[in-house]
Amino acid sequence: MSFPGPMKFLTEDRGSALLEFALFASALTLIFVGMADYSFAIHEAMQIQEAASAGAAWGTIPGNESNTAGMQSAATSAATGVPGFSVTATNLWICTPGGASVSSTTICTGGVTPYKYVVVKTSGSVPKPLSFPGISSTGTLHGQAIFGVPWSQ
Repeated sequence: MSFPGPMKFLTEDRGSALLEFALFASALTLIFVGMADYSFAIHEAMQIQEAASAGAAWGTIPGNESNTAGMQSAATSAATGVPGFSVTATNLWICTPGGASVSSTTICTGGVTPYKYVVVKTSGSVPKPLSFPGISSTGTLHGQAIFGVPWSQ
């Protein structure tokens, strides 16, 4: 069926490939931006977790287990380029693996001293490449490492 005059464009297919490409390209661009955003967040999360592990590993070196400032410094050195990075390091004593925490002066059942652990917690902000009204433009990621210090017992 052929339309006369101004309605003739309904039967022609010139330019349809360009329209399809424009629709497909915009959807593909959104997918790629989402993938890039997600991969950036994964990279930052890995850096934050690695910093926590580096601080805890430093704390397990004999003589360093009580030096929380040194653990924090080691974690901060490992987290180069992480925006809004923060770190806290503490010691933890437990009578049985997986049990409740106790104080360092507690004597466990059977006269055993508690197991000592170093705990390093890290966090950092991750900026989002796309921002929308009402949605935060940054996200916060957290990392934690708990290493046992067997020779301190």
